[in-house]
Amino acid sequence: MTSAEVREELVNALQLDLVGPTPEGLGDPAERLDQAPSRWYLTGFLVPTGAGETQANDVDADDEVGETAEPPGATDDDTPRERTAVRERRLPSSMGLSVLLPGEARNLNVRVTWGDYRPETAETGAPEIWRRKARQEDVSLDVSRPVDQAEEEPVPGSDGLFVALLVRPLGAALALQGSQAGLPAGAKTISVFLVNKRRAEDNDQKKYLAFAFQVRLELHADAESHATFLARPDIRGLFSNDWDDEVADLQYRDCGEYSVGHNLSTEACLDEGVCRVARTCWVPRAEVERVEPPASIPDVELGMRAIAGFTDGADAWAKLAALPRAYRSQWIDTQRATLGSITQAKRRATAQALLNNADSAARRIERGIELLRDDAQVLLAFRLANRAMADAAGQRRKNAPRTGSPSSWPSS
Repeated sequence: MTSAEVREELVNALQLDLVGPTPEGLGDPAERLDQAPSRWYLTGFLVPTGAGETQANDVDADDEVGETAEPPGATDDDTPRERTAVRERRLPSSMGLSVLLPGEARNLNVRVTWGDYRPETAETGAPEIWRRKARQEDVSLDVSRPVDQAEEEPVPGSDGLFVALLVRPLGAALALQGSQAGLPAGAKTISVFLVNKRRAEDNDQKKYLAFAFQVRLELHADAESHATFLARPDIRGLFSNDWDDEVADLQYRDCGEYSVGHNLSTEACLDEGVCRVARTCWVPRAEVERVEPPASIPDVELGMRAIAGFTDGADAWAKLAALPRAYRSQWIDTQRATLGSITQAKRRATAQALLNNADSAARRIERGIELLRDDAQVLLAFRLANRAMADAAGQRRKNAPRTGSPSSWPSS
């Protein structure tokens, strides 16, 4: 089993433990629980909007009282701590997501999936059993006109679940940046929410009958107009003077988010770089690209153990001098050639500053390699440092073979 498969199993275990079964077949869609479902699952459900305090508050999240930190100056372990009431957590009654669509989009198809749990008749003295019923319904929404006040559509056969819709034009800042990022004129923001307006049960033992568990909204772009969801650019870096924000804005200028969650996370389903489906997600996950250095550079020695065995300064210079040249030709010059494609002035200035820093780093590398050639003490320190790093790496890889002989290692 690979590390990726292990991580996938861990995420699936979290999903089943915290939220429950998924429409993709993870878990049993008709599972039976020997506890009330909201005592079994910690999240992923909606309570009715009209639920009373005892039903809508998560009284099981913490104890009724909590402990504060030690008062200032307290040193006696026997001094009792002050105890204060813990704020109860209000359970959600709605959740949703927002997407961007081109102006010509006229319809949006919404798929609502959830689970209803009902108690089964149990023998006298036996624990109560709750059986899940998987539910799925589709709702079509008209997004051809602005909707400033939320309009609600009932979810068929749900006994009180509603889909709420908002359709708004882009904000001024996003419209300005969007035009530079390729967003079409007339693009609009679509917000869709699922609201639980079921009748709340007065009996606390039956309150879970009105809950909707494992809820999910899945939006499908209008197939008739061939519309697809648009990637929203991140405009924070353009209005920030923080260097890290400016660098991130430059590096991720071609990336955008296809959906934003409300009360939870979302995920976009890309097909050859095109997004036609976006959905809510209670346990978010993301793939991070692995960054690897080049395995080799022509005429450059990269092995720490080999570097520790350099015989003299001339040997070190001969085996390292090509490094800054490769840095310039393979990276700096390549990046400089892309400056013309950066049309936004602030991003272009950030890119130029980064290239200037890279030039400075290349010059420092050159001077350092020249010191290795001209100063025996600097060379010795460099060799010892590489030997120490090679030994440390060897400790992390117990079975890694040790190359070279002790006589080739540097000594003081």
